[in-house]
Amino acid sequence: MTRKSALIIAAILVVGVFAFNMMQKPAPQTIGDMARIQSEKPLASNVDAGFLNYDIIMGDRGAPVEIIVYAAITCPHCAHFHATIYPLLKEKYLDTGKAKLVYRNFIFDNPFDVFAAAMTRCVTEVNFFPTLETYFHNQKDWNRVPELRRIFEADGKEAAITYAQGEVARVGATANISAKDARQCFDNQQVVDYLLQVRQDAVAIYDVKSTPTVIVDGRKLDRNDMASIEKAIEDAAR
Repeated sequence: MTRKSALIIAAILVVGVFAFNMMQKPAPQTIGDMARIQSEKPLASNVDAGFLNYDIIMGDRGAPVEIIVYAAITCPHCAHFHATIYPLLKEKYLDTGKAKLVYRNFIFDNPFDVFAAAMTRCVTEVNFFPTLETYFHNQKDWNRVPELRRIFEADGKEAAITYAQGEVARVGATANISAKDARQCFDNQQVVDYLLQVRQDAVAIYDVKSTPTVIVDGRKLDRNDMASIEKAIEDAAR
């Protein structure tokens, strides 16, 4: 792990383990801290950086309506959304060419979240959604915040980092991500930079405060249920 990576993850651990809450809202005071640590210039989209440093789109890229979903991989509401709402959107709007869905990671101040989000970005584009689904489906098995807090308090930051990475890599193995590839992903500073930039932009542009947040043709919705999304899509298509 590079010194810069260690500083970022340490900051996430110090603030995130104790500020993290089940409402799945980020600790706003850390956004500025992370922004100061990260590179001054964000990574350009669609540049071959060795990982997925661009929006993942499901559906016809030329579809008339754009749905943006900001989701955190440790968020139970996001897992529920992906299991229940996403299939309905896919069948009715994405597969029919009526809309496209843009998925964006919105990381929380939780090391499990940062490492798992990074792992979804260190696969091929075709494997992005299957990897994401693996983490969502097994969320309760690896997102063990109480145990992470116990290790942090008993043994310190490095032990907590090692534990979080181990749990994330263990689930990644079921998605055919080797231990070597997982380690390379965890050590890739650019992946963390990218995820931090996406989060910062989400807050600055759309005032994202919780997940999942759904935006239809530039308008942030107050709700993320199917009825609200359908109405927004139909209104945007007029």
